[in-house]
Amino acid sequence: MHIIVFGVGAVGGFYGTMLSKYLRESNSDIRLSFVARGNTYNALRLSGSKLICQKSTIGEMQETVIFEPKLNVFKTYDELEIKPDEYTIVLLCVKSKDTIQASLDIKNKFTDKTFVLSIQNGVENEERIASVLGYENVMGALTTVAAETLEPGIYLQKGNYGLLVGELPGNEKLAWEHRLRIDVIADIFAKAGIIIKKSSNIYYDLWSKLVWNAAFNPTSVYYEATVGQLLANSETRKEIIGIMAEVKKIAELCGFKLNEDVDHKHLSRTDVPEWYDFRTSMLQDFQQGKEIELDELLGVIVSSAEKYNYSVPYSKTLYQKLKNKLSTGLLAKKV
Repeated sequence: MHIIVFGVGAVGGFYGTMLSKYLRESNSDIRLSFVARGNTYNALRLSGSKLICQKSTIGEMQETVIFEPKLNVFKTYDELEIKPDEYTIVLLCVKSKDTIQASLDIKNKFTDKTFVLSIQNGVENEERIASVLGYENVMGALTTVAAETLEPGIYLQKGNYGLLVGELPGNEKLAWEHRLRIDVIADIFAKAGIIIKKSSNIYYDLWSKLVWNAAFNPTSVYYEATVGQLLANSETRKEIIGIMAEVKKIAELCGFKLNEDVDHKHLSRTDVPEWYDFRTSMLQDFQQGKEIELDELLGVIVSSAEKYNYSVPYSKTLYQKLKNKLSTGLLAKKV
């Protein structure tokens, strides 16, 4: 078996480091490869990866540091050795804007034993991958890990290690051998210390996560603030609550009636001390000068609202303000 981590940002870096540690210590014959770019490629090739896992306890913060010095890293997918008789699992962790190109790269060396697990933000990536590689070769996933890239190759993890994995609608009817892939992934990840749960409706779960992502990510960029700073300010807290309620309604209009209290649960899980200094993935990208996933996380809500003729004032206002700020290069007043 060959596991490929395609995209080694905070999420890919976290899961990749955990898998590398397990495979190395167990002397497993499973191959693990990374596809990374720029400074991340250089850091992983020269120094390996470093993962700082933080766990809060009453009155203190405990840290576990994992260092993986030997990583098999490549600049492009085309450089990988793909064996036609070997099961290949691609953990696709690239940004949404890179999904189609990454899928085309995979297609160039695709075999009938290859499948892709999308670990990305948003609710449209799985369909994009499927349009290139075929619906039956794609699985959806969402991560509950709160991870940050401190610098290339060095990652900080807070919260739990969860990963929710599910077949796309209709794929549960695939041949028995084909459907074993979830069990295979769950077994490997569990041995690496990562808890995997199976989703009975992955699109429903992706929309549930978007309730948090569409609210916290763009807001954090507009105000250049951590999660804790946003929630400590009454005005930004009100904006976040408003956006979450709107996303929940848009999900229903799109055919996914979420739990009534999904937004309240997101808020209560986030409004805790260990999350205070957490920078969202979008804020991390913005501060590093990278393109942000604004359309994929918040733009999709605005466009869907227009489609269904439904008003989303909080989402639309923030979307327009952030688009204006990004286009002019002006920075918002920090909270």
